[in-house]
Amino acid sequence: MSATKEKPSLQVSYNLDQIVRAIQLNGGSMSRTKLRNQLQLSDDELNAAFDHGCSEKFLQRAEYNFFTVNKPFTISEERFYPSVETGLKRLWAAENFHENEFYLEETASRDSKIAGRWTRPDFTMISHKKFAWTIGHEFDVVTFEVKRPDSCNVLAVFEALSHATAATRAYVVFPIDASEWAKSDPAQEARVKDECSRHGVGLILIENVYIDPQPVHVIKAVKREIDHERCSNFLEAVVSAEGKQRISVWK
Repeated sequence: MSATKEKPSLQVSYNLDQIVRAIQLNGGSMSRTKLRNQLQLSDDELNAAFDHGCSEKFLQRAEYNFFTVNKPFTISEERFYPSVETGLKRLWAAENFHENEFYLEETASRDSKIAGRWTRPDFTMISHKKFAWTIGHEFDVVTFEVKRPDSCNVLAVFEALSHATAATRAYVVFPIDASEWAKSDPAQEARVKDECSRHGVGLILIENVYIDPQPVHVIKAVKREIDHERCSNFLEAVVSAEGKQRISVWK
């Protein structure tokens, strides 16, 4: 039995993306030395990106240590999920939730009975919190719609809003630094924030996503009254058996 091929880190994917872009801008061919100097990458970083790029046939090694591009390379949305997950867990911990008070699961790829456009959140979080001097508890079902850095636009807000019918809070999550987003697409930044505020959808940025994900809670989602039947059916459809077992202890 052959070993499962390990996926490269997000940092390796990012470096490969920068290499492909640089070669394309340079006319289709570029030397290793020029790439290293222009992108300021170490030999180890270059080797990891070249090895991945060549093995997956995005890059072609040519003579005299030159490289060409075989086919376009794009970092898929799914490649950002581990860093987004880390960022979201850090954010909820920073907002005084103990690790036993919330459960976060990637729900984008799981088969379910849900049908229709824009109905499956990329992540779903269930949180349960009790307080010392009040009766009852706080229960939330939070959904997260994740986009790539080059897709941080208003469409994500309306996708997130479609999840709000079965959740108590809905968020869009963009893995991009605030300064980079404002510089690259100020019109979309303004419109996203406006529509989030208008519809009660929250906005979270994950900065430094390629190395050490740091969450920024830009806009807090408005909490909606829970529809227990709809919410229960939603969780039945999107959460794994392991997840259901985890949250069942809160009953």
